[in-house]
Parts: sequence; C-alpha cells; structure tokens
Amino acid sequence: MTIDDSFTVDAPVERVWALLTDIPKVAACIPNAELTEVVDDKTYRAKVSVKVGPVSVGYKATIHVEQIDESTHTAAFRIQGDELRGRGGVKAAVTSQAIAEDGKTRVTLHTDAQISGIVASVGGRLIESVAKKTIREFAANLANLL
Repeated sequence: MTIDDSFTVDAPVERVWALLTDIPKVAACIPNAELTEVVDDKTYRAKVSVKVGPVSVGYKATIHVEQIDESTHTAAFRIQGDELRGRGGVKAAVTSQAIAEDGKTRVTLHTDAQISGIVASVGGRLIESVAKKTIREFAANLANLL
C-alpha cells in the first residue's frame, strides 16, 4: 500500500527541518506513539497504537534512519513493527521532504507499507483514511511544537 500526503507549516524550512530530523522530538508529535528507546543515532524503538474501524492494535516498532540529506531536506526511514499480540505486523519505507514555500514549509510524505494481521483484514480504504487523519494530527502537533 502506498500513501502520499503533504501539509504546510507556518515556519521557515530551516526550523521545520531541524525539528523533523530530531527524532525524539518529532516522535512526540505522532499521535498514539511513544519512543521507548534510543538504540543509537540512527535506530529507535517505539510503541504505537492504531484504531482502524472497530479494530485497535498495538505495535512495538523499530525505526531506522536510512538517509538524511541536508541539501534537499529529505529523510528516509525504514520501520518494522510487530503487533503486541503477535498476530501481524507492518513494514514501511517512509520518505519525507521539507520544501520552502513563501516563508512557510510544505512537508511531503511518501509511505510504502506492507501490513499483515487483523489491520490488513479490515481493508485498505479504512487504513488510508486513518493514516491521513494521523498525518493531520501530526502536522498540528508539529506546528504547536514549533
């Protein structure tokens, strides 16, 4: 499943980029997520919970920073998550980019995810709407933190 989305933050790209590359701070902006361990400067562990339709699922996840390109304000991450109850999981590649636009910053997100377990059985349309809602909440939290 591929999900593309973007949002605009009323702050200069340098400030937004600095926050987006501070994983512990940016993790606090993700709804229903908690950073549980900083393994090293490129590897993090977290707990995440999601509700898709009638299904609520918790995941333990490992986030690995694949690449951070300061010149293009682009970052790539790999995420591996397992359901806490052990019935499924998620693998995702996420690429984000911060783009300056008239004193503001547009953040684009491209996610390529493979989902298994109970969440996958609920269906793609619900998953996509939950993902887009989560991104809207993340954007609002990011703007508040800035």
